[in-house]
Amino acid sequence: MPTNIGSLPTDLLFEILLRLPADHLYERVRLVCRRWYHIIHSHAFINAQMHGATCGLLLSPLNDNNTLPLYVTADADGGIHTSELNHISKLGVLATCNGLVLELDDRRFPRLVNPTTKQSFLLPRGVSYAVVEYGFAYSAASLVCKVIAQHNVFHSPPRLQIDYGLDVLTVGVDESWRKVEDVYHLPDYVKRFFFNKAPLTSEGFLHWGRGRYCATFDVETENITLSEVPLPHQAYLERDYFYLSTGRCLSLLVACGDLSWEVWEMKSETGEWRKALPNVELGAEKCRIQQFSDRALEPLGWVKYPQVLALYFGAYYSEKQCRHCIFYNLDTHQLDSIELPHSYSRDYDAFPHKNNLIWLS
Repeated sequence: MPTNIGSLPTDLLFEILLRLPADHLYERVRLVCRRWYHIIHSHAFINAQMHGATCGLLLSPLNDNNTLPLYVTADADGGIHTSELNHISKLGVLATCNGLVLELDDRRFPRLVNPTTKQSFLLPRGVSYAVVEYGFAYSAASLVCKVIAQHNVFHSPPRLQIDYGLDVLTVGVDESWRKVEDVYHLPDYVKRFFFNKAPLTSEGFLHWGRGRYCATFDVETENITLSEVPLPHQAYLERDYFYLSTGRCLSLLVACGDLSWEVWEMKSETGEWRKALPNVELGAEKCRIQQFSDRALEPLGWVKYPQVLALYFGAYYSEKQCRHCIFYNLDTHQLDSIELPHSYSRDYDAFPHKNNLIWLS
């Protein structure tokens, strides 16, 4: 007896649709019929598609209002694919989490955008201080997304000092920003040490890493904890530590030689660190790498953790106009490179990102 896809049971059709890319699901598949539309719009499907999507890397040029961010993904064999995200503001990406992008709109107000569904959500104004950085993360326990505004407070004479604070907004719940009280219990040197840079996002947590120390903000409890990487040897210079979000957790690459890095991973719930992978060793590729630039090569982000690591030539002055990003496959030891789009900025920021169907409504 002949059958077609329309006659399949709903649970089987559910599993088949999950294997399609998010942009195809939104632009074509959900429009086929009402049955497919309701499956794709169900909370169960959206959650399953979000957790099953492969995490790529969003490369955003710094201080450049003319170049679109570049989205990099890896296939099952580790092959690199790139595409532009046309529905992202050229004013710059601030943070990413679970397929949502925090960016600045044309008036430089922060908003959340889903590049796949083209939906956007403008955050309420009201942070009373000069915001330095933003970050946001998703709390699986309470099923809410929280945005953090990191700001400076300049005290009047006679103190003449800068204090750091965090405000938090629960998206879709809060109508105004709230102060993170746990920050004010931290010593001043701790706040100065960590809160002068943008946080990294993992599932349910924000992290500020510096040297061998890390501050972690739990978006569910809104508490801040400190942790230290238990390296068996003396630390190198602070610039030899590279904190990278995998999307799922926080990783740290520590330079241990020329084109060599140790890979560590943190369990966010406990702050415990462990040596996660074999060392990344690129010494054998030194001659090939130097043809692109004479600047130092630095880890930039994970395209498909723990398979593909992206590296970029550091932000130091060079006679060569470096426009390349290097991708190293830890499984096959294959080395690939792409030429980045022309940009007035030589430097790029990197964010873990995966296309999915999260509805901002």
